[in-house]
Formats: sequence, C-alpha cells, structure tokens
Amino acid sequence: MLALTKETPIGAESVALGEAARATGITVELGSWWSRLGGGFVTPAMFWTPDRSDAAPRSEHVPFLFWLVDALRPFTLVELTEAPTAPYLGFCQAVSRLRLPTRCYAISDGARGGELTQFHDARYAQFSQLMAAAQLLERFEDGSVDLVSIDAMESGALARDYRAWLPKLSRRAVMLVHGIDDPATATEALELWHVLTEKYPHFEFVHGAGLGILGIGDDLPPALQHLFALDSTAPRTLEVREMFARLGRTIAMQADLADVRRRLNAALDSDQVAKLESALSAAKDALAAARVDHVKTLKRLRKVEESAWWRVTKPLRRLVKNHRWAFYNLRQWALCAYWVATFRFSRMKKQMKPYRHAKLVLKSGLMHEAWYLRQYPDVAAVGIPPALHYVLYGGFEGRDPSPMFSSQAYLEAYPDVRSVKTNPLVHYLQKGRYQNRAITPSTAKPPAGNGKR
Repeated sequence: MLALTKETPIGAESVALGEAARATGITVELGSWWSRLGGGFVTPAMFWTPDRSDAAPRSEHVPFLFWLVDALRPFTLVELTEAPTAPYLGFCQAVSRLRLPTRCYAISDGARGGELTQFHDARYAQFSQLMAAAQLLERFEDGSVDLVSIDAMESGALARDYRAWLPKLSRRAVMLVHGIDDPATATEALELWHVLTEKYPHFEFVHGAGLGILGIGDDLPPALQHLFALDSTAPRTLEVREMFARLGRTIAMQADLADVRRRLNAALDSDQVAKLESALSAAKDALAAARVDHVKTLKRLRKVEESAWWRVTKPLRRLVKNHRWAFYNLRQWALCAYWVATFRFSRMKKQMKPYRHAKLVLKSGLMHEAWYLRQYPDVAAVGIPPALHYVLYGGFEGRDPSPMFSSQAYLEAYPDVRSVKTNPLVHYLQKGRYQNRAITPSTAKPPAGNGKR
C-alpha cells in the first residue's frame, strides 16, 4: 500500500471533485479517502508547517494559501503589498513543494525586508522575484496573471490595484483581498469590496483580520467553483471557515511561541551579560588591588635587598643554593642520629622511607636515571638524585621515571592511589602488580634540541 507522505501528489482539484479518470488507481483511492473529509476541501497541503511565520494576523491564512495554490495551480502569481511577509513566503513554499512551473512576483522594500529578503533568496530565487513597485505592472501582458494578492488596509491600495491589474488577469484568475474584517481598513476599501462581491463569485474568511477571495476569471478550476458555490450561511460554509481558522490559529500560536522563546533567550542572555559584567568588574577591582600589593611587596623586597644583613649573608645563601642537596642529606642524617639517640626508631624509619623507596624503584628496572635527567633538565640543575627526586616530587607532578611507565596514566586509572598520596610507581611495585593493575608506556616527548648521543 502506498504510504501517504508530504510528497504524495494529491491535487486539491482532484480531491474536491474526485477526478479519478486521469489518475492512477492508487491516486484515486487516496483522493477518494481525502475527499470524504471536510466536505471535499481537505488536502495534505493545508496541513504543511510554514518554513517561516510571524505574529501578524495575515499569517493565519497561510494554510488556506497552501490549499489555494494546490487548487489553482497558477502560472503567474503577484503579491501587491509594501513588503513580502509570511503569506508570500507561504505561496513560494507551496510552489516549491508542489513543483509547479509558477512564476512569483512581489514588491520588495529593501529598507524593511532585508533579513526576510535574504531568507527568500536562499530558498526561492529560482522562481520568485522581489521587485520595485514601479517595475511590476509593466512587466506583464494582459490576461497573463492567475493570482493576485492585495492588502485593503493600505491606503487606497484596493481601488488603485484593482483597476490597474484587472486587464492583466487571466480567465483562471483569483484575487485575494486581505484585511476586509479589520477595523483599520478604510471605509472606501470596504465599499469597493462589497461592490466587487456583487459582481464576482466570492468567499470570505473573518479570522486573521479577514480575507476575501474573488473569482475574477470565468474558467476557474472545479475546486474553486465548489468553494464559491457555498452559501454564506450554510452549515458547510461555517465548517470550512472554522477548519481554516483553527489551522490558522495554530500557525499564529507557533509564531507567538517562537517570539516568546526569542524574548526569553534575550532575557537570559541579558542576565548572563549582566553577570559577566559584574564578574569582570570584580576581576578588575581584584587586579587593581593585586597591583597595589605587588608594588608594596617590591618596595619591601628592595628594602631587604639594600639592608646590611642581606649583603653580609649573601655568601652563605649562595653556599646553601649550590649545595642544597648536601644540606638536605645532612639534615636527614642529623635527624636520624637524633631519633636513634632518643630510642625513637619508628621516627627514624619514617625519616629513611624516601631512600628506601628510591632504592626500590631503581631495582625495579622501571626507573631510568639518565633518561629522567635528559627528559627533565631542571632536576639535573638541582643536583638531587633522579630516583629520589621522582619519589619525593616527580611522581606526584606527573613526571615519568622511564619510557616504560606513565605516572599520570596510572594516577588517572586508579584514583585511590592519588587519594592516599602515594607515589604511583612505588604503589605499583608494592601493591599494584600483585593486584594485576595495568601500566601504560610514557607519552612524554623528548626535550627540544636533544641530539643523538
């Protein structure tokens, strides 16, 4: 069975009058099924979602415009408003989805419709043109326009455009008049509308500020003849109006919802900007205070450096700097001697733990001292033995003891090691390897400028 999708070609004309003679068997079945809904006026086109909508009342007529393009299949379509809006884009969307050979034209006011014009050109420029009002009328030959849309709310538009464009309309022509139920519409336009309704078949919608449809031509498609044949007070007429009004209100509600979302996002962005500005102001104040403290610290440091005590102790400081590792060892052994003399052997054992760990990693084969010194030149500058430096500092800093072991990977894989503040390689040698914990090769890059040895 053929699935009914948005691309299924069911024309409004075939649906309205069941013209199955020129359709395939499947199309007849689908057309008959759709024609049983809404008194023969329901087509898939009227349920399309507009690519673009706005909060203007005219947007509520977009579902009917979809239906009208499907029913009329115009060859030439003209929009006579000051700037193209959502209804004209609805015309273009219907032409595009139905793949009609229709040419669309509308008046463009670049100062008001710049963003909308870009939207239009990106999608419909291959069959639709936005032109200046002065160029539009002279472009068409008499009897060549099938659909023309006029806004009665614009001053004198209906009388002016009706008389100017009447010779251009074809035998299949339909004229749309927007705003016939809007209080802002001029009395002269409404009087002219009533005169036209006595002369031509017509149909009226009261929602969305009102929309009037005039059957100007004498060779209208059957679907439109069916529409114009409805009695204005008959129940079927009320049903058709209510059907399109409900669809139109759905479009209006979607536009209102999109507008609310835009305003909400703008409010959230505004609130976020205010928070960021407040944080920036606080950061500037903190930076200014830090600069003041920096200046004060520099002044105090300069006073210390210029003092006699600092100059006298300079040789001693240099001695400690050049032999700081020797002083560290001296301090360690002095403390060990003190713990032995006071019979506090547990403290002595704890004092010697870094040396035991350094010996453990050296014996494991996973500590390569020469590689460690080449990889981290700052360790060589300090003068501390590489294994001891790795045990005391390097492992916790993410430094690798050799190309075969990655300290950072081990700490990331086993957070419990980091939590107990244990050197990763020492933990692996004492516990990890017996627990079948995996190790990863080092990813450290060789230092820049490191030549071959």
